[in-house]
Amino acid sequence: MHRTFLIVSDIHYRLDNIKKLQIWLIQKDRLKGIDFIIACGDLVNGTPITTEKDRQEFQEVISALQSFGKPLYYIPGNHDPDTSFLPQDQKENLNQTSDEGPITKNFHNESVRLAPGLSIIGFGGSIDGVLRSSPETVIWPACPSNTETLLAERLPILIDQVKNDDIILVTHFGPLKTGTTDVDMYPLQPSKAIESGSKVLRDMIALRSPLLPGESSKQYIPLNIHGHSHYPFGLSHIGQTMIVNPSALRDGRFTILSLVQMDKDEFIKKDKERRKYMEYFSRDKIWNIEGVEFLLL
Repeated sequence: MHRTFLIVSDIHYRLDNIKKLQIWLIQKDRLKGIDFIIACGDLVNGTPITTEKDRQEFQEVISALQSFGKPLYYIPGNHDPDTSFLPQDQKENLNQTSDEGPITKNFHNESVRLAPGLSIIGFGGSIDGVLRSSPETVIWPACPSNTETLLAERLPILIDQVKNDDIILVTHFGPLKTGTTDVDMYPLQPSKAIESGSKVLRDMIALRSPLLPGESSKQYIPLNIHGHSHYPFGLSHIGQTMIVNPSALRDGRFTILSLVQMDKDEFIKKDKERRKYMEYFSRDKIWNIEGVEFLLL
C-alpha cells in the first residue's frame, strides 16, 4: 500500500505561488499521483491581534489549495488567525466533508486516520526561537504564548488515543536540536544562529522511538513533518523518526513524499541498518518512507 503527500508550509499569502505549484504539478503529470495535501501552517501573514483581513486571506489560501481537488489537511502557524486554533466544533466553517468534494480539515490538536495502520496528529502555533549562544534571548516570540505548555499537556493524550497505527506528527514548529530547526545560515558567525525547535516535541518523539536495539516503542512515529524555519529545510532524524521540513512555499519550495506499508519481515530484510531496531516492533506491518523530494518552483 502506498500513499503520496504534497507538503507545503509557510505560504504567507502567496496565492501566486499556489497557482504556480498547481500548474507545475499538472505540467509534470504529478497531480494525479497525489493522495493528500498537508499544509503545515503560516498560510497568511497575520499578527497576534487577528483582523478580518487576516481571516479573509486565510480563507482565500484554503480555497486556492482546495482547487487542487485533493483531500487537504492543515494546521495553523504563528501568523494565522486566532480562530484557526479554536476547538473543532467552532472551526467547521473552514472544513469540508467528503460529501461536498475532497475533505478539507483543520486538524490542529486532533488525530485523523488516513489509511489502514496510518494516522496523523496535528499541532499548530510556535514556540520561542532563541539565540543558540544565548538561550535567554528570544528572537521569535511564541504564538500562542503558551504553545509549549499546551503541547506538553495535549500531545501525549493525542498519541495515546491512536491505537495500532503508525503516526505522522504534523507540527508547525520542529523538534529541538535537529538540522531542520537549527537556523545557522552563517557557520563562521555562531552568535547569529537561532534554535527554533521544541524540547517538548523532541522528548515526546524520543520517548516513542526505539532508540536502542531490543526496545519496543509504545507507538511508532516514523515521521514528523514541520515548517516554521524557512532556511534549514530538508531531512533530519531523531532515533528512528525522520524529520521533514519542506521550507516555505512563499519562496517556491515544497515537498513530495511517498510512504509505503510493508510487512515487518520484508522491511527488516531490506533495511539492514535499522533491522536491529525494528525486529522487536509489535505489529506485522510498518509504514516507511519510500521517497522524498525537496523541490523548487
